Amino acid sequence: MRYPESLLKLARALSRLPGIGPKTAQKLSLHLAFHREEAEELERALTGLKALGVCRICGNLAEGELCPICQDETRDRSVIAVVETVSDLFALERSGEFHGLYHVLGGALNPLEGVGPRELNLESLWARLSGVEEVVLATSMTVEGEATALFLAEELKRRGIRASRLAYGLPVGGSLEYVDEVTLGRALEGRKPL
Repeated sequence: MRYPESLLKLARALSRLPGIGPKTAQKLSLHLAFHREEAEELERALTGLKALGVCRICGNLAEGELCPICQDETRDRSVIAVVETVSDLFALERSGEFHGLYHVLGGALNPLEGVGPRELNLESLWARLSGVEEVVLATSMTVEGEATALFLAEELKRRGIRASRLAYGLPVGGSLEYVDEVTLGRALEGRKPL
């Protein structure tokens, strides 16, 4: 069957999004074709993305010069969580447990890919450390994330700023028999008294 070109164009565009394959893109395209109100709402939301930029302080997404977190006067300005990506920032925010500020690096150290300290958003981090008591290193638990955390910890120590690292541990609801040895070992190292 031959589909209208506009439908094919939409399906191709949707299939380039992460997690959406050709079949899902086709289903979404057909759905939007028959639900005009939803298509118009999506169109308005996509048009609004054009106004998004990057916060001049932390590197988060912003609709102006500053993101909502940097504008929020109730946040604890003595603590900054350093994350690799905006997605990581959103994950920490969803937890509802962190009330400080953030700093988005824009990646992690990866010499094999040509990503060194100069390629990361570090100069603005160093510039905003006045009055900061602690920097939480919330990089991923990959080799690159660990290397980035170690590099940052050394730099922060040199600057007299306390650095902490997110705890390693077991997933909630997980069974010990299915946990890998490294995760289990780090959970034992990081145990806390009750």
